[in-house]
Parts: sequence; structure tokens; C-alpha cells
Amino acid sequence: MSILGIIAEYDPFHNGHLYHLAEAKKRVQPDFTYIVLSPCLKQRGTFSMLSPLDRARLALEAGADAVFALPVLWAVRDAEHYALGAVSLLSRLGATHLAFGVETDNLKLLRSAADLLESPSAAFESVLKNTLSSGIGFPSALSSAVRKALPQAADLLDHPNNVLAVSYLRAIRQLKATLTPVPIPRTGDYHSSFIMPDSPSASALRDALFRGNYGDAYAGMPPYAVSLIRRRFLERCMPDPEIRNTLLISRLRSMSVSDYAQLPDLSEGLENALRHASQSASGRDELIGMLTGVRYPAARISRLCAHALLQVTPEDILSLPLPENALLLGLKKKPDMTALWKDLPVPVISSFTEWKKAAHPADLLAWRLWAQCCRLPDTLPFTEKTVSI
Repeated sequence: MSILGIIAEYDPFHNGHLYHLAEAKKRVQPDFTYIVLSPCLKQRGTFSMLSPLDRARLALEAGADAVFALPVLWAVRDAEHYALGAVSLLSRLGATHLAFGVETDNLKLLRSAADLLESPSAAFESVLKNTLSSGIGFPSALSSAVRKALPQAADLLDHPNNVLAVSYLRAIRQLKATLTPVPIPRTGDYHSSFIMPDSPSASALRDALFRGNYGDAYAGMPPYAVSLIRRRFLERCMPDPEIRNTLLISRLRSMSVSDYAQLPDLSEGLENALRHASQSASGRDELIGMLTGVRYPAARISRLCAHALLQVTPEDILSLPLPENALLLGLKKKPDMTALWKDLPVPVISSFTEWKKAAHPADLLAWRLWAQCCRLPDTLPFTEKTVSI
């Protein structure tokens, strides 16, 4: 029995995702394919354009067999911890292979970088410490230190998919998971604002859709994704940036000094900078722009804003166990599949009512905030059912 696992956001699902999924299935020839999907808030701290259930439906349409939700406190994290939570969940669900996109299709080199970060030498740690002391943010400092310690890696960690790939390999090593890595070369440019129909960037697609440039955006997606997105736009069932801005700025301005001090991942007076910026910023994008620089990457500020909305504290993060249950978002109608889940070390929950009893409060709050931004009742997702096709 082979089970292919993929960690994804699929927001929105596009032709590049379809290629990656099809290529991974072609290489592995799995009996089943599982997707671990980010929930209403994604890894960089932004709300998803489509609900987790809609994105699960698109994954099933594309060829996945089952889609599970990653708990939000593992989803809205740096690459290392995001990977650890997702890999742990896939491993506990019985996955045998993990496929991921890369800019550098060299598994040996990716593993060398992962080994270096898992067992850093004294020289490497010294270089990293000195680089950080110069005022450079951690991601850039880490990339620079790896370049010096592992010259053949060159700009390996300057590419976002490589960073995640190395993080997945580190997580496999930490967990002693029996997952076979399957790197799939990514085509196209992750950061490109130009939409390449065969391999667009998800951010470029979202920007085009919200600008009303539907023709170019739809060219980069399979027909079933286009159809679903059209319906959601007509229903206005997507987060409104103005509501999001109001929620965030209101939350930040109402927080006390001690509330700011209780945010996770703070350093060097970042809480004071965030508090002062929130007093004049009109919205999330302006706020992040005011704080982003060499020392503070935009993704870190964005995650900090998400943690403020979710009322997360350092204790929540430090005491967070690896995912202890798997919320089933979508399932292909295969009668033999659920039998696989009877003796797993992590229970599969297919009812939102049952999930409510086991979920962390932040998971429930994330759904309510997403629903509020969409002008939907905060009874979501408990009025919904697992997607089945």
C-alpha cells in the first residue's frame, strides 16, 4: 500500500498545482493521495480567498482522494514549524511518500542543507550569529550562513519552495518518519506578477481576480476551478479586504501594552513598532509596509497580525502538541478508504460538530473571522458537511 502525501494551500487551485499533483501521482503510482491543506488562515498569515471546503473540492476534482485540514496554529508559522506540523499529520495518517515543489531539483543538495540545519557546526552557528548581529533578518542571515558553510548550495534558500523543501526534509528527520521525499521541479516564477497559463503564481492569480482581470486569471486555472470561483464572486463569498482591515486595526488599537508583550515571536522592540504603526495605519497592507525592512520580513509581520487576531500567546505556541486529530475536509467516494483509518495514531474526524469539541479555540476563531470577512454567519463551518464527490 502506497499513500502519496502533499502539503498545500491551493488558493486558488491553478494549472501549476494540477501539473504537480499529476506528476507526483505519475512518479509514485500511489493507491491513494492525501492532501494536508491550510485552513482559513494560510502560512504567511493571510486569509484564504476560498474556504477550506471549496479548496478541498478542487483538490478532489484534480485527483486527490482525501483532504485534511492543518490546525491553524501549525499553519500560521515559519517554514520550519509549518512543515513539522504538516509532515507529522501526514505521517500519522499513514502516508508513505511526500511530494513537494522545488526550484532546485537536487535531492542530495537539499538533504545536505537539511542536515546542516539539523546538526549545525560551531562554525556555522558563529557565522549565523555574526550575520544576525549586523541587523539582517533571520531568513536572509540563515541563507547567507548556509551559503558560506555549504558553497555548493549557493542561493538554495533564496527560493521559497526550496526553503519549504528543506523544512520538510528536516521534519522527516526530526520525526523519524518513514516518508519518501519526491521533489517535483517547479516551472514558472513564484513571485511573477505576469500570469503564465501553464504555471502561474497563486498571488498573481489572486491579484488579477480582485482587479477584475478575469480572462488572464481564468487561463491559468482548470475549468472546474474557474466555475467555482465564478460562483463565489457572484455570491460575494470571499473575504472583503475592508472588513479584514477594520477587524485587524480595531484589534491592534484595542490591545494594551501587556497584550502586545504577549504576542509570540517578538524581538528587539517589534511589539512597540507594531503598536505605534497600528495607530496611524489605515489597513493591513499599509501596516506591513510601514514595518517591513531588512530586519523584519513582511511574512513575519503578517503572521504577527494573524496571531493578534487569533489572540495567540507564546504559551499557546510552546505548549502546542503535534496535530492530535485530522479534520476531514473532503473525500472521494471509495468504499475501501475509510477502513485504513481505524487503527491510526491520529483519529480522523468527519463531523464539524465533533471537531468543535476537539479543536483549539484558535481554529474556531479563524473560521469565525473568515466568515465575518465574507459577511457570512459565524456558525460556519458547523452548518457545512464534508465534501464528497
